[in-house]
Amino acid sequence: MSRREWPLRFVCGHEGCAETANYRYSTKRDMMESFELKHYSHGRWRCTRHTRPHEVLGIGNRETHAEIIVEQKPHGRYFGHTGFVSGPGFKVFADDLPEGAKVLVTATLVLPGEAVERELERREKGNG
Repeated sequence: MSRREWPLRFVCGHEGCAETANYRYSTKRDMMESFELKHYSHGRWRCTRHTRPHEVLGIGNRETHAEIIVEQKPHGRYFGHTGFVSGPGFKVFADDLPEGAKVLVTATLVLPGEAVERELERREKGNG
Protein backbone atom coordinates (compact mmCIF):
# COMPACT_ATOMS: atom_id res chain seq x y z
CA MET A 1 0.00 0.00 0.00
CA SER A 2 1.42 3.41 -0.94
CA ARG A 3 1.76 6.13 1.65
CA ARG A 4 -0.73 8.91 1.63
CA GLU A 5 0.39 12.48 0.93
CA TRP A 6 -1.25 15.44 2.58
CA PRO A 7 -1.68 18.23 0.03
CA LEU A 8 -2.05 21.88 0.95
CA ARG A 9 -3.06 24.49 -1.63
CA PHE A 10 -3.30 28.26 -1.38
CA VAL A 11 -4.74 30.77 -3.83
CA CYS A 12 -3.19 34.24 -3.98
CA GLY A 13 -5.01 36.55 -1.57
CA HIS A 14 -4.98 39.46 -4.03
CA GLU A 15 -8.49 40.10 -5.33
CA GLY A 16 -9.04 38.48 -8.73
CA CYS A 17 -5.71 36.59 -8.85
CA ALA A 18 -5.89 32.84 -9.44
CA GLU A 19 -2.20 31.93 -8.91
CA THR A 20 -1.72 28.96 -6.59
CA ALA A 21 0.94 27.44 -4.36
CA ASN A 22 0.93 23.71 -3.74
CA TYR A 23 2.66 21.93 -0.87
CA ARG A 24 2.76 18.24 0.01
CA TYR A 25 3.47 16.64 3.38
CA SER A 26 4.17 13.04 4.26
CA THR A 27 2.04 13.18 7.42
CA LYS A 28 -0.99 15.11 8.58
CA ARG A 29 1.00 16.21 11.62
CA ASP A 30 3.69 17.75 9.38
CA MET A 31 1.02 19.63 7.48
CA MET A 32 -0.74 20.89 10.62
CA GLU A 33 2.58 22.13 12.09
CA SER A 34 3.88 23.61 8.84
CA PHE A 35 5.05 27.19 8.41
CA GLU A 36 2.84 27.47 5.33
CA LEU A 37 -0.39 26.57 7.14
CA LYS A 38 0.42 28.92 10.02
CA HIS A 39 1.40 31.90 7.85
CA TYR A 40 -0.43 31.57 4.51
CA SER A 41 -3.94 30.43 5.41
CA HIS A 42 -7.02 32.65 5.29
CA GLY A 43 -5.92 34.55 2.17
CA ARG A 44 -2.53 35.63 3.51
CA TRP A 45 -0.42 33.99 0.78
CA ARG A 46 0.54 36.25 -2.13
CA CYS A 47 2.08 35.18 -5.43
CA THR A 48 5.30 36.78 -6.69
CA ARG A 49 3.34 39.20 -8.88
CA HIS A 50 1.60 40.59 -5.79
CA THR A 51 4.40 40.22 -3.22
CA ARG A 52 7.11 42.04 -5.19
CA PRO A 53 5.41 43.67 -8.18
CA HIS A 54 8.40 45.96 -8.84
CA GLU A 55 10.50 42.86 -9.69
CA VAL A 56 8.05 41.46 -12.26
CA LEU A 57 8.89 42.59 -15.79
CA GLY A 58 6.04 43.44 -18.14
CA ILE A 59 4.65 46.17 -20.39
CA GLY A 60 4.18 48.49 -17.40
CA ASN A 61 7.55 47.68 -15.79
CA ARG A 62 10.24 47.36 -18.43
CA GLU A 63 13.31 47.40 -16.19
CA THR A 64 14.31 46.30 -12.71
CA HIS A 65 17.49 46.74 -10.67
CA ALA A 66 19.04 44.91 -7.74
CA GLU A 67 22.06 45.82 -5.63
CA ILE A 68 23.88 43.43 -3.32
CA ILE A 69 26.80 44.44 -1.12
CA VAL A 70 29.59 42.27 0.29
CA GLU A 71 29.59 42.23 4.09
CA GLN A 72 32.44 40.96 6.27
CA LYS A 73 31.19 38.67 9.03
CA PRO A 74 33.19 36.77 11.67
CA HIS A 75 33.10 33.59 9.59
CA GLY A 76 33.66 35.06 6.08
CA ARG A 77 32.26 37.44 3.49
CA TYR A 78 28.60 37.32 2.50
CA PHE A 79 25.86 38.97 0.47
CA GLY A 80 23.40 39.18 3.36
CA HIS A 81 23.01 35.52 4.34
CA THR A 82 24.72 33.78 1.40
CA GLY A 83 28.25 33.67 0.04
CA PHE A 84 27.24 32.98 -3.58
CA VAL A 85 24.80 34.67 -5.90
CA SER A 86 23.94 33.74 -9.48
CA GLY A 87 21.51 34.67 -12.19
CA PRO A 88 21.22 34.43 -15.96
CA GLY A 89 24.72 35.18 -17.27
CA PHE A 90 26.57 35.73 -13.99
CA LYS A 91 27.91 34.01 -10.89
CA VAL A 92 29.75 35.72 -8.03
CA PHE A 93 31.38 34.55 -4.80
CA ALA A 94 31.52 37.04 -1.92
CA ASP A 95 34.93 35.67 -0.81
CA ASP A 96 36.41 36.77 -4.15
CA LEU A 97 35.54 40.43 -3.47
CA PRO A 98 36.54 43.01 -0.85
CA GLU A 99 34.13 44.14 1.84
CA GLY A 100 31.79 46.85 0.54
CA ALA A 101 31.95 45.74 -3.10
CA LYS A 102 28.61 46.06 -4.88
CA VAL A 103 27.06 43.82 -7.49
CA LEU A 104 24.51 45.70 -9.59
CA VAL A 105 22.11 43.60 -11.62
CA THR A 106 19.74 45.09 -14.20
CA ALA A 107 17.11 43.27 -16.22
CA THR A 108 15.51 45.07 -19.16
CA LEU A 109 12.53 43.89 -21.19
CA VAL A 110 12.96 44.44 -24.93
CA LEU A 111 9.90 43.72 -27.06
CA PRO A 112 10.33 42.12 -30.53
CA GLY A 113 10.16 45.31 -32.64
CA GLU A 114 12.44 47.15 -30.25
CA ALA A 115 15.17 44.52 -30.50
CA VAL A 116 15.83 45.47 -34.13
CA GLU A 117 15.82 49.20 -33.30
CA ARG A 118 18.26 48.72 -30.41
CA GLU A 119 20.65 46.67 -32.55
CA LEU A 120 20.63 49.37 -35.26
CA GLU A 121 21.30 52.07 -32.63
CA ARG A 122 24.15 50.02 -31.18
CA ARG A 123 25.74 49.56 -34.60
CA GLU A 124 25.40 53.28 -35.40
CA LYS A 125 27.15 54.22 -32.16
CA GLY A 126 29.94 51.73 -32.89
CA ASN A 127 30.53 53.11 -36.40
CA GLY A 128 30.02 56.79 -35.54
